[in-house]
Amino acid sequence: MTSSAVPPAVPGGSRSPVSVNVHTYPAQLQYPPRSYLLFAVLVTIFCFWPTGIVALVNALRVNYLWKTQEHDKARKASRRARNWGLVSLAIGIVAVVVVVFWASITYLNG
Repeated sequence: MTSSAVPPAVPGGSRSPVSVNVHTYPAQLQYPPRSYLLFAVLVTIFCFWPTGIVALVNALRVNYLWKTQEHDKARKASRRARNWGLVSLAIGIVAVVVVVFWASITYLNG
């Protein structure tokens, strides 16, 4: 009986060994980057829709680009979705603060 005939048991099920190319980065390529889709939808609805739509489009592109093996473009779309979502959130917060400030000044003066 040879020791290589039966692979050792792995808790949670058996998995076959994975061959990895030396020139790839398996930790980065194993999972697609975050798409920020929920964040993009929420900032589009509740904060500032013009920049929210840009975040939403980029969020929708992430998984498609990942599946078509364009990993760098998928990472870039993920970063753009996050950044445009943050811009929308910042504009929405500034707008709320300005409206509340203006309403309180108007209320106190009149």
